[in-house]
Amino acid sequence: MPSLKVGHGVGITTLALALLALTGTLVWALHDNTTPPARQSAQQSGPEPAVLRSRLPFHPLLHAPTATSRRVYEARQRLITRCMTEHGFRYEAPPVDAAPSAEAGSGPAQFGIETLNLPNSADRPGTQPAERPRGKAFGRALYGDPQRKISARNKEITVSRPATGCLADAERRLLGEGGPRRALTLQLRLDQGERDALRTLGKDHAFRGATARWRSCMRQAGFPAAKDPQRLAAALRPDTPLAEQPAARADVTCKRATGYLERAYARLAVLQRRWLDANPQPAVEWRSLRQREGKAATKVLDAG
Repeated sequence: MPSLKVGHGVGITTLALALLALTGTLVWALHDNTTPPARQSAQQSGPEPAVLRSRLPFHPLLHAPTATSRRVYEARQRLITRCMTEHGFRYEAPPVDAAPSAEAGSGPAQFGIETLNLPNSADRPGTQPAERPRGKAFGRALYGDPQRKISARNKEITVSRPATGCLADAERRLLGEGGPRRALTLQLRLDQGERDALRTLGKDHAFRGATARWRSCMRQAGFPAAKDPQRLAAALRPDTPLAEQPAARADVTCKRATGYLERAYARLAVLQRRWLDANPQPAVEWRSLRQREGKAATKVLDAG
């Protein structure tokens, strides 16, 4: 898999993207008189995908915004604003409402199209407004020397961050000297663990059984070529709303009818816990850095 370089203006965030789904009515194409299992179960209530994702062991490490992460966000923006003012620039920080909160965010979807509820467009990848160009001097003050970076990688992605400039100064103030580089390294180590657990899931007997039941449901719905939810989602037409694509509607309905997501996330949770038990140090050190960052953020905010 090719390496991915993340731009210098991107914060340390989760590196994965969620696929979205719209509501729709499943049109069944049956060749006999049997009642498709999804028809009766399509409207059954069950745990929302966000709830299932929140139960994963990696969720509190990488994907759960908290009151502390909100304080860190506010402190970072305050430090950047002061630094930019000292350089003679007016820095317009994103609104506080854009900060992480304990109620927002549930981590990336892992199994294709997972929800019947379409989030607000502002929550969709790629829909955030582009940063307004402010000139080279502004960018240099904020992001520092473009030739000086800190970077880290795991087996699949590479992430780079500024080593100088107001953004980097704010990160060092909150994480300590050497803290930003270490935080980036630890995050990518944990990200790799999350990826490894998902890859191992493909060999799990219980998960393969859940996929077989979903596949049977999809055959009854008229989609005999559907192999698994991830490949189905990847094959959908990006220029057509999901609600207008019968395969997408069938996918969501069959997941509910067979309890696919509940089973898939339960097995993934087991494998994530197994990885963390075998590799405890990254999580321990990651929490320690986050605690230090939270305490430093509180001091910045208390100082006014």
